[in-house]
Amino acid sequence: MAAEIGNYKVIGPSDRTVPTQRTICWLVSFPKSGNTWTRILLSELLDPDGGDAEAADRLVIDLNGAISSSRPVFDDITGLSSADLSHSEVDLLRAESYRRMAAQADERMFVKVHDAYYADEAGVPVFPADCSVGAIYLVRDPLDVCVSYAHHRGNEPVAETAAQMNADRHGLGGGGTTQLHQETFGWSGHYRSWHDQRAIRLLTIRYEDMLDDTAACLQRMAAFLNLPQAHEPGTIARAVARARFDRLREKEERHGFRERPRRASSFFRAGRAGDG
Repeated sequence: MAAEIGNYKVIGPSDRTVPTQRTICWLVSFPKSGNTWTRILLSELLDPDGGDAEAADRLVIDLNGAISSSRPVFDDITGLSSADLSHSEVDLLRAESYRRMAAQADERMFVKVHDAYYADEAGVPVFPADCSVGAIYLVRDPLDVCVSYAHHRGNEPVAETAAQMNADRHGLGGGGTTQLHQETFGWSGHYRSWHDQRAIRLLTIRYEDMLDDTAACLQRMAAFLNLPQAHEPGTIARAVARARFDRLREKEERHGFRERPRRASSFFRAGRAGDG
């Protein structure tokens, strides 16, 4: 059945008008767990030529997709102003907005997700399986996440960051930001929510394994997504070389990086394990 938000009808599974396509790969993680690095690796893998030299020198993620919480994308697809809706009303529209995004895509999409996996008030999962290729879940030692996240939040005290990470109602975005509100359920709740669900097939990649053998982890992702590059060791090696942390830091120092929070001095800080 369809729900109602004011005068607007929210399309439910039984009254969809848009054909469903399995085009979305969800790139899922708690913040500061390697999501951006993974997107850069996949971007380099899918564009081995790297474009022209000037473009290749800049820090740009040339990957078809978006972040799941993008307010402009949501507003454009639904034709509504998310600023006029409550969090629960937005949630009622999110699954269908992703279906419509998938239906409009003419190639694979990679959508960054920091939300936990959960259902809206109508009991419908916010992330629909019927338009999903699968989900790659990136997990990192929470002690290291805490240090990196504290830096990301403007050198916030580590104890305060740890308390936020342990809060079941920990959220991101919302308010006057360009991102919709995102429920994470805290670090542990986030991990359990995605690993307890069975609707979307899941590949889990440890950040520490990515540091130890980046090429092997990228090959696993490519194989999971049935990409032809999974069988091209040379292409994988070039992608890994172009996405080394030292190169990313150099690019950020020269050109900046649009995903760097205003309160943080840099986005690419250390890229190592054990800081926690």
